Amino acid sequence: MTFFHPPKFSVDQKERSVECAAMCKRALTAFIRDAVEAGWREQEAALFFADASDDYVAYLAATPNRKWVAANSN
Repeated sequence: MTFFHPPKFSVDQKERSVECAAMCKRALTAFIRDAVEAGWREQEAALFFADASDDYVAYLAATPNRKWVAANSN
């Protein structure tokens, strides 16, 4: 099941950040719930996600000229 949809707001609107946070929170909750149902401890799944997120932020910081292309015209 996917929890992601195109943004409803442009990059200049503050609502976009709120919308993204809500969507990512739903996806993270489902990710951790699925991991727990598969037998992993909730703490293990949450710590993995935190570590993976930290690693990805470090990757983004190391590639400052990275070009992002939006999936839509927002």
